[in-house]
Amino acid sequence: MMNQTLTVKENSSLRVHTIMRNVEKENITASLIFREVSDEDLSTVFTCKLESAGQESIFVNITLARKAPPSYVAVTIVAVVIPVVLVVSVLISIKYKIHITLFLRDTLGLHGRVPDGKSFDACIMYYTSEQGAGLSEEDKKTLQNMLEDHFGYSLCLFDRDVLPGRAVADAVLECVEQSRALLMVPASPDLNSESVLLSAVHEALVERQARLVFIQNKATEQAGAHPVLPETLQLLRDLGHGITWKGSFDQSSFFWKQLRYYLPPVQQHHKMSLLPQTV
Repeated sequence: MMNQTLTVKENSSLRVHTIMRNVEKENITASLIFREVSDEDLSTVFTCKLESAGQESIFVNITLARKAPPSYVAVTIVAVVIPVVLVVSVLISIKYKIHITLFLRDTLGLHGRVPDGKSFDACIMYYTSEQGAGLSEEDKKTLQNMLEDHFGYSLCLFDRDVLPGRAVADAVLECVEQSRALLMVPASPDLNSESVLLSAVHEALVERQARLVFIQNKATEQAGAHPVLPETLQLLRDLGHGITWKGSFDQSSFFWKQLRYYLPPVQQHHKMSLLPQTV
């Protein structure tokens, strides 16, 4: 800094001037006014001198400092980090959506509790492809027991919950309508389904927008890239969510996670049978 003597006058037309004001009796305020600031002003010490008769003079030094420019580093970091975090979060939620959904259901207890008048969580219906590859009796029993005994689903099984005494088509349709979802399982070749019945099931699912899970056997996939299915079964397969049975007995395997994800959450209800109607 440099010291220089500069007499500042009360002349508002000057670049640097002063204004004196009587604030109170015997109190005077002096303001140093800059119409514009030059680089020389930034390196100069301005001294205000107060003289009073019979008293020691008082000096006050004034220096000007250049205002630091605003920092955009933090703004830039936030502008970059937030989109990255959002993208990563979306990718994680997409990749692990099944695990996240099941975690919320099982750990936090986020289940569907709105009554819908349904009697069953899911109805199991068997189908047969032209290759005839289906689940064995042991696999079918495993599928049923895991869903009912371990995961707590209430299942409607035609040979168990629909008592004899009425037309098969009507009984199957009522079983489907009383269930929150339809689970189609490949079975042995002797369990053929009528095309008319499958068409009626397809129409019922479309009309009520019910969930459909279409299981395909891994043995069928190994036999060919895509199993040949009747037209009605192809329509049902395209309507629902397809997963592959790999003979897994491990309840933590991805097959069971997929199946539970596509099925509606377990709801509390009393088990019942669809009794035949009397005329």
